[in-house]
Amino acid sequence: MHDALRHRRARAWAAFFLAAAFLSAGCGTRVGTLYEKVLGSPSYSRTTEAYTRTKEVHDGLDTRFILSATWLSPDWIRAFEEEYANIYYLDAARKERVVARWKGESGSYVRFFVALFTPDETGNDLEKPGTLWSLRLVGADEKDYQPVYLRKSSLRPEEISRFFPYSGTWYRAYEVAFPKEAEKGAPPKFGAPRLKLVLSGVQGRAVLAW
Repeated sequence: MHDALRHRRARAWAAFFLAAAFLSAGCGTRVGTLYEKVLGSPSYSRTTEAYTRTKEVHDGLDTRFILSATWLSPDWIRAFEEEYANIYYLDAARKERVVARWKGESGSYVRFFVALFTPDETGNDLEKPGTLWSLRLVGADEKDYQPVYLRKSSLRPEEISRFFPYSGTWYRAYEVAFPKEAEKGAPPKFGAPRLKLVLSGVQGRAVLAW
């Protein structure tokens, strides 16, 4: 009698652990899928990294400023469009509005997302008319181009953190556009950069090259 009871209990526990393992595997798959959607695709991260440059300017041990920028090239726009669509499946209207605007403007201009850190926040004012900073683009023909517009980023803070993780809490994020002709000049010499984004000011000078 006791042996039969032990066998029934053993079979019951075996069935329980088998069911638990099955459910765990199923949940793991679902959780993995959701987690992948939140993290986004590796291709977007790789594309953003490929088109992002950073320069730190120091005075001894003191940081004067840190400049990071992503060239919103056609390759980047395609990756951004796919990434934004994957993340914003619950907000189709905003997705279409943002992606269409970014795609359209990057087709008309040479655009960059710019993140600037300065120890003194009052000096982080690239978009203001009286700023002491100068931001310009230099083409392969070494011709300078002034911005068509330079404004604070239209993305929400949580979107900036998501799509441009290098733009931390103490940075200010901007969008800047230059004339399209800046990238249509003579092809660069072998090994020379195609575009150079130059930020100059009383705190120093930084050059980012693509």
